[in-house]
Amino acid sequence: MSRNFLQFIRDGFFSIDTRTLGFSRICIALLLLFDLAKRAPELSVWFSESGIIPNSMLAARPLRPYGYSFFFYIDSPAALRLAFVLVALVYLCFLVGFLTRLMHVLAWVCLISIHVRTDLVANGGDYVFGGLVLWTAFLPMGATFSVDAWRRERAGKPPLESPYVSVAVFVALFQLAIIYFFNAIHKGGVTWKDGTAVYWLAQQERIVTFAGYWMRENLPLWVFQALAYGTLVIEFLLAFLILSPWGRPWTRRAAIVGIAALHLGIALVSNVGLFSIVMIVYSTLLISTEDWDWLRDRLAARRGADASIVKAMTLPPEGAVTAPPSKWRWVAAPLLLFLVIVATSQALVENRSIANLVKVPQPKWIQASVMIFRLNQGWQMFAPNAPRDDAWIVIDAVTEDGRHVDPLNEVAANYADPSLREIPPYIGYNYYWCDYVARIKGFRSYHSGLTDWIFRYHERTGKDEDRIVSFVAYQVVHMSPGPGQDEPSNVKALPFLRKRR
Repeated sequence: MSRNFLQFIRDGFFSIDTRTLGFSRICIALLLLFDLAKRAPELSVWFSESGIIPNSMLAARPLRPYGYSFFFYIDSPAALRLAFVLVALVYLCFLVGFLTRLMHVLAWVCLISIHVRTDLVANGGDYVFGGLVLWTAFLPMGATFSVDAWRRERAGKPPLESPYVSVAVFVALFQLAIIYFFNAIHKGGVTWKDGTAVYWLAQQERIVTFAGYWMRENLPLWVFQALAYGTLVIEFLLAFLILSPWGRPWTRRAAIVGIAALHLGIALVSNVGLFSIVMIVYSTLLISTEDWDWLRDRLAARRGADASIVKAMTLPPEGAVTAPPSKWRWVAAPLLLFLVIVATSQALVENRSIANLVKVPQPKWIQASVMIFRLNQGWQMFAPNAPRDDAWIVIDAVTEDGRHVDPLNEVAANYADPSLREIPPYIGYNYYWCDYVARIKGFRSYHSGLTDWIFRYHERTGKDEDRIVSFVAYQVVHMSPGPGQDEPSNVKALPFLRKRR
């Protein structure tokens, strides 16, 4: 095997520019802070003992075994606010690259604790986000654009060699590639074959955005068909563009553009949580050395360019003394191998496109590890078909003075009419409520949390006359109107929970 071929394989699969790592760290940290900020306004709803998913209920009936969250031990509003402040400080330290490796691990622990505590409303974007933070923890994310790099320079220590070569680079990018690969091959249903998948997605009142609502009311069907077929083409191509050692850097650039176009389109039509923005942030790992050199040269050519910025974007000359490999590699390498084995086993078991011949039973230690590290690998978003039915929840609650109110939708939706027995257009949920109303009917053991939260309505409003004496929770379902139709069909209001104080 020639030296040139080995160099080609190394450069194609296992190397990454340290400037890319620094930039990706900044993007990941900003996304961590954004996620925290999005959760903060509804802190009492999703995290407190008086909320809709109280700790005591989770302790008695955990959603899944082996899930751990330090939020399980925090109940009071003051303690929750303090915990969020401390988590934000960890994220900020990771953002600026101060004690980067330690803060990276702590950031992952904080993120997983948030996800496990609110597992009932977790979605695919949360799993991708956790995986992104986990896999990049094996890379020197503080090598550039960081306080750590500045301190190293001030101390006269050599920088890390760039490009950085590691198996962890391939693992992180392979994870990104298989997400698109499995999502693409699982989309084999009729709604993708006839191109109506995005049309049906825009009919989902629970998740449709305002832009998606406008599109379905004003655009012809062929636009949605073009978007659906475009989605399939991009998803099929992305796996190959991400991993191809040939054609770089143009294949990587094409992948970045494709990922941005795909997920901005998804986010335009539907509210799928952080999924779209997580994937766009993940794609920053594809930025190449050629891209950084081009940007550095453009900045350097500008009159009045900041010399410190140009310097930060300049790598040491070839042959310069660089730092030796980290002493932690002997710990990190076995852990990475272990996690790869666990993730591979889960991908084989969880994806229905994998032949049964290779679906070997998982030992309990792998099942436990999947849950602990949140390494779920079932990538099948809107597959095999986009949903053609829709559902939401109406709470018809009666107060002491005889009024009817809907405590849930007063907080969550654009509509709060307890008499509604149909699904209104563009409900306007955020993505936590989107998932909660889709799942709570089937989780009977968690109905007690919903019940107690409804009966605390007067505590939240501060009015004794708002005390709830009884309520009925309805799941309202319908078949969405198809192309050429104006009204939904098969509308039903199904009571699933009745309580009286």
